[in-house]
Amino acid sequence: MSRWQPGSRARLQTAALDLFLEGGYSATTTAAIAERAGVTDRTFYRHFKDKSEVLFGDEARLEQLLVATFDASADSTANALRTSLRALAQDFQPRRADILRRAIVIESVPDLAERELLKLRSWSHALTRLAVTRDGDDLAARAQVEVAMALFRAAFRSWTHDDDPPSLDELIAHAYTAVGHPGFSTRRGSTPSASTGSPWQ
Repeated sequence: MSRWQPGSRARLQTAALDLFLEGGYSATTTAAIAERAGVTDRTFYRHFKDKSEVLFGDEARLEQLLVATFDASADSTANALRTSLRALAQDFQPRRADILRRAIVIESVPDLAERELLKLRSWSHALTRLAVTRDGDDLAARAQVEVAMALFRAAFRSWTHDDDPPSLDELIAHAYTAVGHPGFSTRRGSTPSASTGSPWQ
């Protein structure tokens, strides 16, 4: 097997999800993932430090997407948060099939489910730091971020559990409406344009 095959990271991710769903997460070895992907063990460890990283190896990129989108917005904190969630939804939407499979694996393993919660908490903390800096009001900033992230989690669950759901961004908008949140306020500017995203997680 060639050590430097192109696309090996994506193949490893696909192979890992296949094996996790076929035989269970605990029973799947990194060697089996590498073999299924057609790469060497060394190639696996060049991309991921262990098999859990196949599921969580993109969390820093996604956090940076949220942070950069928030930071680039000149709108109110509420608008900037909604724009950040839209960017995240646009990143996720083309990858729904793999994200659904990932969700099944994570929900079946308590340690992975706990790590998923820690990932979301890290995103919340990163956004809260920016919101506090922007508004100078610690309580208001934390409240706005926690509400936005709770609405995202509710929308994400529907997107990954419902049959033939609307887009993730539409579900986020519905969640905002369901709790009487305007989604985009008119303070400090008009409704921001949608942001775009990119690959896996």
